[in-house]
Amino acid sequence: MTELILITGADGMLGASICRVALQQGYAVRAFIMPGRNTNTLQDLPIEVFYGDLLEVDSLARAMDGCQYVINVAANTTLWPRRLPIIQRVNFEGVKNIASLVAQFQIKRFIQIGTANSFHHGPMSNPGTEESPFQGDQFKLDYIDSKYAAQQYLLQKFKTEGLPIIIVNPTYMIGPFDSGPTSGKMILELYRDNLPGYPSGGKNFVFSGDVALAVVNAITRGREGECYIAGNENLSFGAFLKIACDARNKPFKVRSVSPAIILTIGFLASVAARIIRRPPKLSYSMAKLALEEQFYSPEKARKELGMPATPIKEAVNHCLTWWEENAYLERQ
Repeated sequence: MTELILITGADGMLGASICRVALQQGYAVRAFIMPGRNTNTLQDLPIEVFYGDLLEVDSLARAMDGCQYVINVAANTTLWPRRLPIIQRVNFEGVKNIASLVAQFQIKRFIQIGTANSFHHGPMSNPGTEESPFQGDQFKLDYIDSKYAAQQYLLQKFKTEGLPIIIVNPTYMIGPFDSGPTSGKMILELYRDNLPGYPSGGKNFVFSGDVALAVVNAITRGREGECYIAGNENLSFGAFLKIACDARNKPFKVRSVSPAIILTIGFLASVAARIIRRPPKLSYSMAKLALEEQFYSPEKARKELGMPATPIKEAVNHCLTWWEENAYLERQ
């Protein structure tokens, strides 16, 4: 009998890629999507679709019934306001709801999508690993704090109750199906000539398709009770934007902005956002984070989960091609 995977948040950038990898590996897929969502990322795929909410246990139970595996991609990724009760509820209480049903439905493995921010980053010479202690609370973002809290809860459940949990912690993902757009928004603003400058920090960038493969491989290759940083290239923001320009032969004209200016812009934008009640493009917390060298080592995921290392230029091309096919680059 074909084994069935429940994938929450299946219509997002990572979820849509996971659905495709799972199908390629011979699994049956049941997508769990919020009611009212209308995206084309899952169009024409041979999958079941269940509509529901992580905060509604009954809808979760209906979706999990008959499944052998659960991959929880669904999350609230809001960064402004930095403190918002719904973020904690979805990212922590929602995860607890899934965990509470694992034994009832005899789920063989529960794969949780975390974030690399649950481990401290480092410079290029000493990047963060799965052994690096959490220090993300300094940024006072509910998204980072809630994902870490959920991770700690699940690992404790593994220790005390044998919860069959594996956590995959992606870095900054770039790829197709970014219908938000979400992580690719920086590229979109660059291509629209709306990016006034870039900060002095950097990130670990990774192709979302590589993360998806690592996630599905974790079903058979991952070790329960373990975390895996799913990343690839450590790049400064300047280097990343240069790669994005080179991908479509676009002249690289964006300049670096000093930390003092970045922080000032973030502070003023946050104040204005509170007054007009509209999200800023750059909040003060985001500005602080953007000045950090958020570099990580993906070696554990490469070794144990067989995670590929697709060049970031290819990841950008996949992202841009999907946007071109869906007319994102023409929108203003």
